[in-house]
Amino acid sequence: MSLFGSIQMAGNTLQAMQIGLQVVGNNIANANTPGYVRERTIYSPAPVQKIGDLSVGLGVEIDGIVQVIDTALESRLRDAGGDRASAEVQEKAFRDIQTLLGELTEFDISTAITDFINSLDEVAKNPEDIDIRNLAIGNGVRLAERINSLDRRVTTVHRDFSDRVEVAADEINALTKQIRELNLKIVVAENGGGGGGAAGGLRSQRSEALKQLAQIADITINEQETGAVNVSLNGEILVFEGTSREVEAASSSVDGLSTSVVQFVDNGSPLSVGGGELQGLYEARDTIAGGFLEGLDEFASTLAFEFNKIYSLGQGIEGFNEVTGTARVADANAALNNAGLDFTPENGSFNLLVFNAAENETKTHTISIDLNGLDGNDTTLTSLASGIDAIDGVAAEVSVDNQLVIRSESQDIQFSFGQEEGTKESHVLAALGINTFFTGSKASNIGVNGELTASRQSGAKFAASLNGIGEGTENALKLSGFYDESIDGIGGQTISGAYDQLVNQTTQGATIAIAVADGLRVFEGTLIAGAQAVSGVNLDEEAIDMLQLQRVYQASARYIQTLSELMDILVNL
Repeated sequence: MSLFGSIQMAGNTLQAMQIGLQVVGNNIANANTPGYVRERTIYSPAPVQKIGDLSVGLGVEIDGIVQVIDTALESRLRDAGGDRASAEVQEKAFRDIQTLLGELTEFDISTAITDFINSLDEVAKNPEDIDIRNLAIGNGVRLAERINSLDRRVTTVHRDFSDRVEVAADEINALTKQIRELNLKIVVAENGGGGGGAAGGLRSQRSEALKQLAQIADITINEQETGAVNVSLNGEILVFEGTSREVEAASSSVDGLSTSVVQFVDNGSPLSVGGGELQGLYEARDTIAGGFLEGLDEFASTLAFEFNKIYSLGQGIEGFNEVTGTARVADANAALNNAGLDFTPENGSFNLLVFNAAENETKTHTISIDLNGLDGNDTTLTSLASGIDAIDGVAAEVSVDNQLVIRSESQDIQFSFGQEEGTKESHVLAALGINTFFTGSKASNIGVNGELTASRQSGAKFAASLNGIGEGTENALKLSGFYDESIDGIGGQTISGAYDQLVNQTTQGATIAIAVADGLRVFEGTLIAGAQAVSGVNLDEEAIDMLQLQRVYQASARYIQTLSELMDILVNL
């Protein structure tokens, strides 16, 4: 090898060390950059040169600059991030609902139920005191309002999760666009896989974008030989090399609740997700918040109908001069059990008690409700009104809103309702909202009958009696025992047990969700530590590499200086 060849070899070494120092400097500069993957320069001996029988080395050359990364570990880390994101959303849903329940405070529904039932005991002890009756009515109003309030607040939680689904759709579009653009840049930078080293900074950006996308949905990633990655979701392509598919949030209403679903813009098919934040949002919205709302509706419906079954067969200190049912039928000429009522009446009967103040006489009339479906003459709202209208002293009709209206025909007449002992109850009064305490059929609309809240004197209509208007407190005693009464419609549970079960399900679900989220956070943290050990920048290691490169650079410079001196000697010969 000539002196000029040796100088060229030393120059190549200087250049290689300069590049190595630049890589080290880039690592140090990005030590705190999120998602940055440490780079390493790959050196290899240059091809040898034959001089006679000798093979002489030609120095060093750079094969490339590569990222120090464990791809299998990175894949597991992306999956773990998606699982953790899903679990955290569900954890938040349970925590939010637990906070709204406010159990063990003076403002929870359990306390309201207890206060209401206790006030019914006071009515039984002091039947002549209208203020005590009004207190019971007021406690019923507070119970209904707390149920309404809880329903509204959990509905807001449900809506918030649905709104976050729409945000997730925008984030997916932004990330897939970023990945698509980075694919193109990486392919160009790496010559389509033809060499030149990895586009480290671009790959780090893409890796971070893929991690963010994997937190939203459980994507599958396949890297091509060109350096581009293809991203799919349950077999549907999201990113294919230099192209991407847009998604959108399609909104709809299910049972009055706003529900958004992420779908592809081009064919309208929904994204099928099995993990990630989006799956967590669906689960939190539909199963956790939606399931709680469904359970709360069932509780409110059971409370209203079962309490009204008892209450509607009682009498107050005063009777009615006029009453309008709070429930309306869809078809006044259809059998009552198929007329579109929220609560279904049965084959049976009830009594109409007509009190004539002028004669100080009460006449009891049995009203039969035929709903056996056998004779083609089942009771309709129209036929029921006609049957009541035929009774002396009262008139009945179907209103324009398909509600039953009953009124007395003179000021001396008052009427009320009851049930003859031993006869089958039809529950038609509770179903039609006649002489009922509660109105509504679900958590959002449960309330107290306006007949009982219109004025202070309205408390006189509170149905505490069973033996006639103002006669005894047997119904108040039955109502106070409602708290511990087994109800067939909810599997023999009590109404307090039904609410406790709803609360316990939420508490148990929250405990499990918190434990799962904590476990996944720990697992992800372990993987992050492992990834950092492989791909993270260690300043001490970089300092050692820098010193080594500096020494080689100095030695190469000294080598060139020596060759220069030899050249001077040769020239001066």
